[in-house]
Amino acid sequence: MSHKFFTVEEAGALIGFLDVILERIRRNKQRFLWLQEEISILKLIVECGANTRENEREEKVNPDAIELEEKLAQYNAVEKEIEKGKSAITDTGCIVRDEDQGLIDFFSVQNNTVVYLCWKKGEESVQYWHSIHDDFESRQPLIQSPST
Repeated sequence: MSHKFFTVEEAGALIGFLDVILERIRRNKQRFLWLQEEISILKLIVECGANTRENEREEKVNPDAIELEEKLAQYNAVEKEIEKGKSAITDTGCIVRDEDQGLIDFFSVQNNTVVYLCWKKGEESVQYWHSIHDDFESRQPLIQSPST
């Protein structure tokens, strides 16, 4: 698998895009969790047979079962949107380390050394790097990168 390597400028140019996509993922994850809760409740109601009535054709109808089907369809659609957002980020060559915190790494070469440039949602620019063997907690300011 080949990796895309970024300059600081190239990584920085993606921040607006990343910010929008990460926010969309965050909102969709909230909706996803809310739908999970609703689906759990509706499943309990449907399984116990509560709220079942006969319609004019004497068919047993449960409005909660109908709502459950609708919520399951919404759930699946939101799940696909979350995956689509993650794919949009990885398709740029970025590495999503934690979409909840908005942690993104970019392969880079600094002074003939492969490193990760790193960015966290909320930061105005790419200002940090860390070794490919380390994680976010060990990141250092770019002024201390191998290229300086």
